[in-house]
Amino acid sequence: MKKLLFVFALIFPLISNAQYSYGKIELNKETKQNPFCCKIGSKDSIHISPCSRNGVQQLSVGSLICKAETPDESLDYEIFANHKDKKAFVIVSRTTDNLCVGCSLYLFENGNVRDCGQLPVAAYTKDQSGRMNYNSILPHLSIVKVSNRYILSFETPLVVLFPMQEQEEILSGRDLFFTFDKDGLQMNK
Repeated sequence: MKKLLFVFALIFPLISNAQYSYGKIELNKETKQNPFCCKIGSKDSIHISPCSRNGVQQLSVGSLICKAETPDESLDYEIFANHKDKKAFVIVSRTTDNLCVGCSLYLFENGNVRDCGQLPVAAYTKDQSGRMNYNSILPHLSIVKVSNRYILSFETPLVVLFPMQEQEEILSGRDLFFTFDKDGLQMNK
């Protein structure tokens, strides 16, 4: 009996810290060009609508508007959701001249959308012509919730931190991750 209590005492803290993995909702290119509704919980759904104003691309994510900085900048997005946790992250990638310049992070929770900040990171991978380039990080991103903190990590050998900026730096994908909690978005390297 003492051994059983000891094992339970070791396992309980691991079980009590809820851990959720956020899965990517697979969307094709045609779907992303039209208004899209994603059901998160039994009563919640997030609406994403692409549009263009004065030649500048925009995405409405719930009640927020994400605007491209210039007419040359294009926006792409992915939705990461966990239906048990009833939350979703929308990550909007920004690309200029076929180079990714980073992402914007939004959290959808209880019918509200919150701007969580910027992920100044791109994947340093081969582009379609076979050259190394600053590509979108979206295909390489994973999100996991551990306790009350979300961990955003990158499953690619190389990433570019602060792409096309003065403090630009190329790092191993496993050496960089972001955390998001009640205190905001934090970069860890």
